[in-house]
Amino acid sequence: MFFSACNNNDSSGKKNENDINLINKDSSVQTTVKTENNRKQFLDTSSTFLNDSDLLDIKKFSDKFVISMRYATKDNFLDTVLYPCAQCLLRFEVIKDLLKAEEDFEKDGYHIKIYDCYRPLWVQKLMWKKVPIEGYVANPATGSRHNRGTAVDVSLVDASGKELDFGTPHDDFTEKAKTFYPNFPDTIKNNRLYLRQIMQKNNFKGINSEWWHFSHNCGTKYKVSNQNFNCDSVK
Repeated sequence: MFFSACNNNDSSGKKNENDINLINKDSSVQTTVKTENNRKQFLDTSSTFLNDSDLLDIKKFSDKFVISMRYATKDNFLDTVLYPCAQCLLRFEVIKDLLKAEEDFEKDGYHIKIYDCYRPLWVQKLMWKKVPIEGYVANPATGSRHNRGTAVDVSLVDASGKELDFGTPHDDFTEKAKTFYPNFPDTIKNNRLYLRQIMQKNNFKGINSEWWHFSHNCGTKYKVSNQNFNCDSVK
């Protein structure tokens, strides 16, 4: 969800060098697309036109992910629509590794379901005002990995679209949400461990307080952003 507070002194959310050409970089690289099954065209991760720091829509690279952005609906702990559209933006460096994780899950018949990706700083401030608890909500004074476009909240679905049992829903604030909560049956424990193992294999680090949250190993090299979503590109 929104742990992983970052030690970065520039958390004002002002536009910076990492926020130039963030969302629509793909508009200038029409020659760097690939076709899957003759259905859709996607940006190629081998493109030399893209930089690791670019903040991009993951749907531009694959349609295998199940996108369920909770903060674009009222189905969240604030009971408020916070995002203007259900767009999953991530740094290109992060997208490349998440695509690899998806490939690994697909080998076992699963797909990644995404609940949250990049989160503007102004949304973080609203969350902190509602739940000012370090370890569950990152303090906007330092920002979170979500505010940097380097974290995801995820679960898994099977081939039929049914979500695996992880014991609690996303954004649960009880003890049961802790990754290694001991009083679950083995099925739930194994699902959480499996999710964590594949994500870690692909350069994501889990946290103990939320089984669904994974931060990329790129750390805090990208600055906190207040960049808005590009809803016109969401179909």
